[in-house]
Amino acid sequence: MGRRRKHRTHLKGPDAAGKSEEGIPKSFVIKHGQVGTSLTQLVRDLRKVMEPNTATRLRERKRNKLKDFLTMAPALKITHLIAVTCTDLAPSLRLIRLPTGPTFSFRVERYSLMKDVRKTSRSALSQGLEYLTAPLLVLASFPPPSPTTPRHLPLLVKAFQSVFPPLAPNSMSLSGARRVVLIAYNAERGTIDFRHYVITVKPYGVSKRVRRVLEGATKKSTGTSMTGILDLGNEKDVADFLLRKRGEPGPDSEAGYESAASSASSIAGDDGDAISLADDYVGRNNKKGQKKAVKLNEVGPRMELRLIKITEGVPGKDGEVLYHEFGM
Repeated sequence: MGRRRKHRTHLKGPDAAGKSEEGIPKSFVIKHGQVGTSLTQLVRDLRKVMEPNTATRLRERKRNKLKDFLTMAPALKITHLIAVTCTDLAPSLRLIRLPTGPTFSFRVERYSLMKDVRKTSRSALSQGLEYLTAPLLVLASFPPPSPTTPRHLPLLVKAFQSVFPPLAPNSMSLSGARRVVLIAYNAERGTIDFRHYVITVKPYGVSKRVRRVLEGATKKSTGTSMTGILDLGNEKDVADFLLRKRGEPGPDSEAGYESAASSASSIAGDDGDAISLADDYVGRNNKKGQKKAVKLNEVGPRMELRLIKITEGVPGKDGEVLYHEFGM
């Protein structure tokens, strides 16, 4: 009897869609040195952000040095290395363009993990399918290039653009736009804010209760199972569920009433905030041409970064210092 051969049935990234990997950036996200459990989890969260074009299950050993990854990465066609470590002052993050640099060194002023953001969010948890495609990059508040623009800001913009796959509106599928990475420059503080969102679409101009009927139940049912069918078994009439007065408790102990007008303002605002889908989108009843409200749900991690230094080359082969926060 022949030996059973295992086939790869859960492909991510370009292979899943039959696309070429040429021109798509790939990354290693690692920790090195002595770091605590929080920074270790931050590394895992950043790997989640960079999926599917990163080594999600990469394991670092205590004897591994940074130069080990720098040596190994080019053979695996890795284009970027993100290294997190902890210094005496604060956590540090380095973004290294392989194989020849430059290297961007940041100080992590503040950060929140995915689990921390999840605790403060009222939205339903993501299902995980969002990570089968790369996120869309949005750069905000960076000044346009001009003679008065600080020299390091255009370098930063190009560095962040090179980390994520370039946007191809003519060839990409609408259902492939599932996540957004927002990188915003705070001119007042001189820092960079990093945010990560999941894109969701909602019915436009209907109340919250009507949306629950259209979309199905999103809350946990008995035990740990999930159901897509809304339980109205304890209601005498569907109108009792849809038109329950504000503050009046129901069988499911969910009080309150939300009108169509208030729902539209909370979800989509005016008509200028609604869009007509150019193609079918993931989810229930998201068909081409339907009017929908788009919402971004933050899933984390969050980071506030301060650029400290830009150098030519890679660590161990440093070249000229192109920028330094302290003017050295």
